[in-house]
Amino acid sequence: VGPMLAKPTKAIGEVLRRLAGLAFTMEYKYDGERAQVHLLSNGTVKIFSRNSLDDTEKYPDLAQCIHEAKDATLTSCIVDCEVVAWDREACTILPFQVLSTRKRKVDENDEKGENTKVKVVLQGFDMLYCNGKSLLHETLRYRRRLLRNTFKHTEGYFHFAIGQDHIENGDTCIIETFLNEACSAHTEGLMIKTLDDNATYEPTKRSLNWLKVKKDYIDGMGVCDSVDLVVMGGYSGKGKRTNVYGAYLMGCYDPDRDEFQSVCKVGTGFKDEELIRFTEKMKPYQTENNRKPYNYNCGDALTSDIDWFESQVCWELQAADLSKSSVHKGGIGKLDPNRGIGLRFPRFIRERDDKKPENATNAEQIIDMYNSQDLTGLDAVDGGSGNAGGGGVDSDDDAL
Repeated sequence: VGPMLAKPTKAIGEVLRRLAGLAFTMEYKYDGERAQVHLLSNGTVKIFSRNSLDDTEKYPDLAQCIHEAKDATLTSCIVDCEVVAWDREACTILPFQVLSTRKRKVDENDEKGENTKVKVVLQGFDMLYCNGKSLLHETLRYRRRLLRNTFKHTEGYFHFAIGQDHIENGDTCIIETFLNEACSAHTEGLMIKTLDDNATYEPTKRSLNWLKVKKDYIDGMGVCDSVDLVVMGGYSGKGKRTNVYGAYLMGCYDPDRDEFQSVCKVGTGFKDEELIRFTEKMKPYQTENNRKPYNYNCGDALTSDIDWFESQVCWELQAADLSKSSVHKGGIGKLDPNRGIGLRFPRFIRERDDKKPENATNAEQIIDMYNSQDLTGLDAVDGGSGNAGGGGVDSDDDAL
């Protein structure tokens, strides 16, 4: 079966337009080789490439992976997967360049198993056939449920693609946060797919129901001026960021209201040693009984699992662009009575010890930057919230 393909997109706004009001899933886009795995009723496993070439000899170790991961009730199937190079000691993805060292044709005298020195894992994400029945006309939600009911996670051998479901509601924050998480996990970005509506499997078709958002989108970071913001609070990290703050809530100053207004959460751009140093540096500024300062203005979604700091420290950040936000409060009331301006895809640049909090980028400057940017592309669809998800959703590295 020819594989279904995704339409590339460089703008999250396009995702909102294409999937308006629909339920969809976001999956990590792994940097590997597409593989269609066939389990025949006689127990034979065959593996085909994106171009329908027989790759069974290239991946002789994957046959055993399938038999170990499948349920005993599964007698035949076709599974859509990505083969990814995997470090089984560190339990992490390796670059595609490592995977590419595997030969398509293996010499008969390859007694040392040179072609299997590079370990691989199957990242399963779809099921096209199960126990003699075609699933092409079933919804993705149904196909995915069958896949997860007939296979089990086998660490380092067979994994399910990491994903998150969502219903499009005009706000890009969930997509932005998950895209950053995917990139931090050393993947290429996200595959976004409809779950119920127009969610059949369309072989060989580059469908508008599957959208590809790659990290190249983030690499365009820097289209707006850098900003100097106040550190309002910190969120505990996870994975390699355990025991340090993995992300920080940042705000601008509004002199008219004499308050600090959140404009983003930032978790990218930090070196490991900076995360340790900043965690120690911010401890003396934590508020008594961890109370939120009276002059801090931010959405309720940002207040969970946060340590609040007094407004003492300024950092310079760079972002991709700015958009209206239902969660962040930058310049609230100046353009919209209920929404402020948030920064999207912010990245830490440097400390600004020479700046006092009241000298940070102010709300009027944030509004001016929003108004002066090119509103085609990303900001054409309103509602972005500048990574406004709750605290602590960072993964091992640069998150949020």
